[in-house]
Amino acid sequence: MNIKQEKPQIMILGTFHMRYTPDLQRMEFDDLLAESRQQEIQKVVEHLMKFKPTKVALEVVKSEENKLNQEFNQYKEGQLDLAIDEVHQLGFRIASNLQHEKVHAVDWMDTVGNRGLGQVFEWAEKNQPEFFRYINDTYRSNQELSIGEKSIYEIIRSQNQKSYIEKQHEMYLAIARIGSSEEYIGIDWMRWWYQRNLILYYNLAKITSISDRTLLIIGAAHVHLVTQFLNESRLFNIVNPLDYIT
Repeated sequence: MNIKQEKPQIMILGTFHMRYTPDLQRMEFDDLLAESRQQEIQKVVEHLMKFKPTKVALEVVKSEENKLNQEFNQYKEGQLDLAIDEVHQLGFRIASNLQHEKVHAVDWMDTVGNRGLGQVFEWAEKNQPEFFRYINDTYRSNQELSIGEKSIYEIIRSQNQKSYIEKQHEMYLAIARIGSSEEYIGIDWMRWWYQRNLILYYNLAKITSISDRTLLIIGAAHVHLVTQFLNESRLFNIVNPLDYIT
């Protein structure tokens, strides 16, 4: 007799960074604290709450989890105004509304003796100028986003479409081709990228028990790899956020 094994559920929500970061894509936006934008963010929050997550995991390095939860507790006590940051605007709101005791930091940002991404692009611009322009024209320039004409709900929904997620990963595989002969310039950074996403997977697996419904809120570029690792572990059921952000 076949008995279907119960597995914990994980939803990975890809999003843009509401604060400035040195990421590959640039997002230009107006005041996210304006009433209209806050209403758009609240719409995202309300739809994600229908998933009824038991844990909320955030793109914050693990070593800062205590500080993160100090801020979360201050917010719950009405002593903290939310910053322009998806950790606060989405994560804190959802976890607080669902009366969670804490939120979870699952990221990692240490170095492993690798080149930084800026160094990789500097090398490519000097040594592979045509390929450098190809990456810029195909991925970076076309991925510049403005939310001026779209709602935050629409932007987040678009960033969780399969085609968008695959395009993001395709860009990183293009970066892996930067180099010459046995000088693997792009891969020198990519090994760090893969390690970071494997650690995200590890930390998610550590906090997610059999009865959990974990929500991970993270930059959209991570979605492909983290989803791949979770799927291939065969330990989790992956929930598509588009089932809730309709």
